[in-house]
Amino acid sequence: MKALPPTYQHVGRVISVLRQERGLRQAELAVITGLKQPNLSRIENGVVVPRRATLEKIAEALGVEVTALLGAEQAADVDRKLNAVLSPRNAGQLFANRLSAVPMLRFEDDWAPALDKAGLPAGESDVTLQLLPLEGRAFAWRFEGEAPKGKGGGAGGFAPGEVLVFCDTPEPVSGAWAFVITKKLWGVRRVSFSARARRVRLAPPGGRAKGVEVPRADVLGMWRLARRISDV
Repeated sequence: MKALPPTYQHVGRVISVLRQERGLRQAELAVITGLKQPNLSRIENGVVVPRRATLEKIAEALGVEVTALLGAEQAADVDRKLNAVLSPRNAGQLFANRLSAVPMLRFEDDWAPALDKAGLPAGESDVTLQLLPLEGRAFAWRFEGEAPKGKGGGAGGFAPGEVLVFCDTPEPVSGAWAFVITKKLWGVRRVSFSARARRVRLAPPGGRAKGVEVPRADVLGMWRLARRISDV
């Protein structure tokens, strides 16, 4: 089978998910759009590439713009949900937004992670967590710091191996923990903003180091710490 153009690689599954979210059976969407059900099935299964006019009919029936069917962010969201599905009940909760599908990322080297098309750190993901709803886009990362000697928890209160969940909505406030990527560093930092928010101080876990102060413009990405999970 001829490979689909990159723009259309995920359109079928996006259509399928949007249809299910609206409580429509495939036969019902076929009637609304004037398509034959077998043809709609082939589109949803990625067997055929839908024409622009067909996409417009489907988008109108689903109440979205055509770009919503083709967008990389929409496709990534669908992939996260599909990867997290373990049962029909979980699938229903995920696609009804009663659960959030959160990829747990890992990074292969010491270089600062790049950002993917969805604006998240571009790490490898072998596991997708199913969590109570979270705002915005989210990802999880296993804390890799070392525990200090003596009594108490890990560095900054984080235990080695603890899973931290970060979101891009709402943005971190001064004094909060966040996952930060700058031009020279990345990882968990306590962020403190200057009065005009033009500079930000980034303090590492552990409490001993004062951290560094950088221009806000040098921060490539910043995601607030939303949840902590110790048993994943």
